[in-house]
Parts: sequence; structure tokens; C-alpha cells
Amino acid sequence: MGFETSLAQLEPIASSTPNQFEKSLNALRKHPTLGGPVRFYFQRREKLLYLVVGAWNTLFGYGVWALLQYLFGPYLPYPVVLVIAWPIVVLNAYLGYRKIVFRSKGRVMTELPRFSLVYLVTLAANLVILPIALQVMPFSIYVIQALFTVVVIISSYLGHKFFSFRGGQV
Repeated sequence: MGFETSLAQLEPIASSTPNQFEKSLNALRKHPTLGGPVRFYFQRREKLLYLVVGAWNTLFGYGVWALLQYLFGPYLPYPVVLVIAWPIVVLNAYLGYRKIVFRSKGRVMTELPRFSLVYLVTLAANLVILPIALQVMPFSIYVIQALFTVVVIISSYLGHKFFSFRGGQV
């Protein structure tokens, strides 16, 4: 029993303070047609918002990297382009996850380094895997990088939920 209590306390939860959108949605919980989807949203709010913000971050991050690769690829090695794109992509992701998904009230100076560390791990893995993948896979750098984003999506959700924003949620 004590072990279960400890795990429950570790589980971060989304903000219990509804925003204006959720206040409006809350009134529809008992609606005969819309009530089911509304209840579904409230039961899975954090994961659904993570998917929406994550989709934006994925498009934004891939777009920033692809643009920089296109512009600077002829002049700079691709690992340098990855490193240049990284802080832009991480800052965009941090703002979305902090404000929209996890609604964190924690200190930026505590969360941002932890958040960045999660993406630093994926950057390091990317820098190791990309050269190997380019040699063994019959795809362009753009396709391989798109495939790598699947790994980033899964690992970053777990990292942010249990490391970056732990304790900062209200």
C-alpha cells in the first residue's frame, strides 16, 4: 500500500484550475451528444494537449531544421546544422508544453534546464544515429530525420512528464 501511494504522488497531474475554454466545455458534460467527447477530453486532457502541441513542435522543429539544412547544408556539416537548430526548437517546445500542456507554475530557471536536458539527450542520440543511418539506409537526410522524430516524440513525453515539469504543476 505504501508503494502505491508513493507512485501516485509521483504522477504529475494537469492543472486543476480550468481555463476559459474548459469552463465552457464543462457545461457540456451532461449534453446527450457532446457529453461523451467532452468527458473524454477531461479524462485525457494532458495527453491530448501533448499530442496537439507535440504535432506543432514536430512540424516547427522539422521545418526549422529542414530550412537550416537547405540554407546552410552546402556550407556546414549536418551535425552543425542540427546543433544550430536545437535551441530554437527547444525554446518553442518549452513554451508550448509549459503553458498549454502541463500548465506549470514552477520556476523557469529550474524547469528550463531540466527540459533542455531531455532534448539534449535526444540531440546526442541524433548526432550518433544520423551518420550511421545515412550510411546504412537508402533514404535522404530529410527522410531519416523525419523518422527520428518518432523516437523524440515518445521519449520526450516521458522525460517531460516525469522529469522536466515534475513538481511544477498545480
